[in-house]
Amino acid sequence: MGRIDLSKSGGMSGRIGPVVAYLTKDGKQVFRSYIKPADPKTPGQLAQRAKLGIVNKGLAPLRKVIKQGYPDKGNVYRTLIGKACREAVAGTYPDLYLDYGKIQIAEGTLQLPADIRLHFDPLSHTAVFSWNAQPVNPSLPGNDNDRVHIVCFDTAHPAEVQTLSRATRADGKASVTLPEGWEPATTHFWIYLASPDLRYNSNSMYMNCHPRPDAGYPAGITKT
Repeated sequence: MGRIDLSKSGGMSGRIGPVVAYLTKDGKQVFRSYIKPADPKTPGQLAQRAKLGIVNKGLAPLRKVIKQGYPDKGNVYRTLIGKACREAVAGTYPDLYLDYGKIQIAEGTLQLPADIRLHFDPLSHTAVFSWNAQPVNPSLPGNDNDRVHIVCFDTAHPAEVQTLSRATRADGKASVTLPEGWEPATTHFWIYLASPDLRYNSNSMYMNCHPRPDAGYPAGITKT
């Protein structure tokens, strides 16, 4: 192994034939022989790779939404990927799926309303949300003019994530008409509140509509 101090001239990194070059944190150039990584493809390794693939695919459309839900955490998306791999993938390999009900897309000290409910009207294709308009926890911040954010995500149309913020806490009600082609059985909702200056959020709450009897999986869970 050779070492050259290239802290003032940049240095090099990467593989050059049978040699791998990289820089240490203190600027030392290091060369070592390339060793082909072992890949025994054990069931455990394959399951972990499958989990990561499912989570990356499932959360990628929500990346921007998640960053807005955690305004003070710069690396939150990567953190949530790891947490989802540990906590939100259900089933037995190779039949794994992502449980969106375990994904928290916003976090904060603002209090959520009490008695949040969701009703879906199939005739108008509209999801109607209602809640207690009065803050009920005196130990947590919350005002009448806090904005209600509703995130809508149909896994069959991942490029069309919607966030609606037309209502305030004091309104006690908000409705969302699903776009054409969206199905209640594959649509997921999260609701959270934000202060008017967008400095503070509440924790998010996951909700969904009752799936079709033939969906084959419980409410809140989506096959990928």
